[in-house]
Amino acid sequence: MAERSFSVRSLATIVAVNAVLLILIAWVLGDYAYRDSYWRSMGFTPSTSYSPFFLVTSAVRGSTYIQGQLTLDWSQVLGAVLVVFDVLFVLGYLRRRREPSIATAEPSQSLAPATSEKPTSQ
Repeated sequence: MAERSFSVRSLATIVAVNAVLLILIAWVLGDYAYRDSYWRSMGFTPSTSYSPFFLVTSAVRGSTYIQGQLTLDWSQVLGAVLVVFDVLFVLGYLRRRREPSIATAEPSQSLAPATSEKPTSQ
């Protein structure tokens, strides 16, 4: 029973952490969409160049070009944290499943030394 409640607690933990990370990813993506809409409202055409964990957002209007700076892409960082956390949880779960518990382990042989003598009957 204690092992089962531990699994339920672990499952609740992974669901809570995933929910928080997914909410943060949605918030970051909403911020990126807001930035694009701001550039569009000013008459610029935004463009974003992505690389692993970084992005550059630039804007163009006619002959005016505004070069963005290299910034950390938080959606990719949070996504990587989400994946790493889930992989570590699954590996820990599989490792716990392979280890036999004390209650289910096979009983070991008797600690008394074995003798080859047969009992004598009188």
